[in-house]
Amino acid sequence: MNKLIVFLVIALAVCFSCQQEKYTQGKRIYKALCSNCHMDDGNGLGQMYPSLQKSVYLYDKMDELTCLIRTGRQSSHLSTVVMPGFSNLREAEISNLINYLSHEWGDQTILPITSIREQIENCP
Repeated sequence: MNKLIVFLVIALAVCFSCQQEKYTQGKRIYKALCSNCHMDDGNGLGQMYPSLQKSVYLYDKMDELTCLIRTGRQSSHLSTVVMPGFSNLREAEISNLINYLSHEWGDQTILPITSIREQIENCP
């Protein structure tokens, strides 16, 4: 009986350790590159750094996110605020970041790496 209990405890521990959080690489990239401005919760800071929660880019303009992330952009509200571009990110990293953003604050659409590759080719 004791062996069965020990076995069940070990099996449960292994099972729980195998359940990984989704989009961990995207979350890591977000924390490193984006959360300083857009905040950990995606709320941003008013007009200076827009909220990502239910952002139009995560619903209607996902096809523009790749270029936005790679090239950055000037704020439309404040001339001194610029979102930097991250042209050093690889296709897989951009895909993981966008999929994390979509999972956290969008409609949970998954953007495959083939779409990222195509969008990079069409960035200005």
